[in-house]
Amino acid sequence: MRRRPKRLCFILVLLLKMKDEDLPKLMATKEEREYLSRYVDISNSRLNDNDVSLLLEFEGCVGNSSMKECSDDKWCSDGKYTRKEINEYIVEDDHTITHNYSYCDDDGTSGSYSKRYSRARDIINILREVPELLK
Repeated sequence: MRRRPKRLCFILVLLLKMKDEDLPKLMATKEEREYLSRYVDISNSRLNDNDVSLLLEFEGCVGNSSMKECSDDKWCSDGKYTRKEINEYIVEDDHTITHNYSYCDDDGTSGSYSKRYSRARDIINILREVPELLK
């Protein structure tokens, strides 16, 4: 009983029917890592093909920004209040992303912070969350 050829054919058919996102993720080549390291801190980052593609696209997006405003009703011990939040992401000249966050509650309470991201994994996560930065 020789079943291996059938099994091999079955596996090949499955691989041919798979979509790109279902295929095993390959790691970035040495040349790609060296090129990306000129722009982004990739130390200690495991980059698959999708990550590399995203970072290569990101390289040309200096100056892009995205701002999202939202308003939500929240609850605390004093009752219901409305919070207005603003999230702004900016791709800086040095290929970092600055995230500016601010909020203002209807009782006058407000706050804000700003954080700069330079590590590859952080940038990849932000680009997946805010794809408008790539346009």
